[in-house]
Order: sequence, then structure tokens, then C-alpha cells
Amino acid sequence: MVKYKPDQGAYARTSSILLLAALAAFGCFTLYEYLISFRGDETNPGFLVSELSNGPVPVLGLPITPALLIASLVAAGLLWLLLWFHNLPKVADMLIECETEMRKCTWPTFDETWKSSLVILGVMVFFTFVLAGMDWLLNKVMVGYVF
Repeated sequence: MVKYKPDQGAYARTSSILLLAALAAFGCFTLYEYLISFRGDETNPGFLVSELSNGPVPVLGLPITPALLIASLVAAGLLWLLLWFHNLPKVADMLIECETEMRKCTWPTFDETWKSSLVILGVMVFFTFVLAGMDWLLNKVMVGYVF
């Protein structure tokens, strides 16, 4: 598979592929756990959990089962689809443009970020007390009228 504009947008493309691949891996692990849950009973184990080999996979430590094969095939298909999707010209151009625009941004320093965070925290604490006070006051008023 030839990469569309391979020398542009490397950070944006790599980070989006890695994040989506992690999401796909989590989904395939969840699929494997779901398929493994169809165990059957003790005398007749289900088809999805029947072992196809004598021992576990050396690195994973999991027995080779149809559930593992299905989850692995879905993972491989999703990763191929992800790479194919990221090489579409519109998607690649969008990621390249995003990275170009992010390089133009002026990022705050640590001190500016720290001071802004303290201001936000103070405002949140202030409004928490204001809303709690209003709630307490309205509760006293409403309880006084109901009873």
C-alpha cells in the first residue's frame, strides 16, 4: 500500500492511527471476552472455547480457540481498514492541514497555564458554594411552605 503524501503530516497521521488502533484493539479484546463467555456446560464445552492446539500461544499464554481466531481476524481487518482509510486523499489532506495549523498556534507557558488553572478552580469553588447556598435556601423555603 503506497502512502499518500508520505513526507507530510507525520505527527497527526501517526497519532490518529495509534489512537484508533488502540480503540480497535480494545474492541477486539472485548469481542474476545464476549465470545469466550459462551462456554457451554462442563460435559459439552461450546464450540468457541474448544482448544484447537495442545498448548497456549507462547507469547500471549492463551489457548488457540475459534474465539481467539475470530477476534484476531477482526483486529487484522480493522487495522487494514484503518490504514486504508488514512491513505484516502481527503483524510490525509485534512490531517496534514490540521498539523500545519497546529504548528501556527501560540501555546501558553507553564506559568500562564498554572495561573489560569488556579483562576478556573477558584471560580468553580465560588460557584459551588453559591449553588449550594441557593439549594439550601430554596430547600428551607419549600419545606416551610409544604409542611
